[in-house]
Amino acid sequence: MIPIIFHIIFGISSFTLILITVIFGTKNAGRFGLSRITKNTFNTHRILAIITGIIVVISFSLGILVDNVLNIEYTFEFGGIHGLTGLIAVILVFLQIIPSLIIKKRKKIKLIHRIIGYLLVIDLAVQLTTGILRYAAFYI
Repeated sequence: MIPIIFHIIFGISSFTLILITVIFGTKNAGRFGLSRITKNTFNTHRILAIITGIIVVISFSLGILVDNVLNIEYTFEFGGIHGLTGLIAVILVFLQIIPSLIIKKRKKIKLIHRIIGYLLVIDLAVQLTTGILRYAAFYI
């Protein structure tokens, strides 16, 4: 029961953190008016993105642990979409963070970074929704 609770906590916090991270990123890019890129806001965006990535990976790992403990079938009806969107979230996190840490010229990856970030928000929203529905179907 404990891994399920931690999986839920990490899943909700990863979605909350990705929303905050995207807000900082869009603020830096000037989508809320003038661009306000300062060293402080850029570093805040970077730190939040790394923390969010770590939490997504931890949540995914706990999800695998929970599924193995409960022996849940991987079919479409029993949350296969939840597991698939979790895997996609981990892949998107790595595609988002690793190039951003390696490539120093941000203009080269700006558009790709933005697209992956928005896809990650959508994926984590679907992930959270399917997780809530899956939890409701199995435990309520």
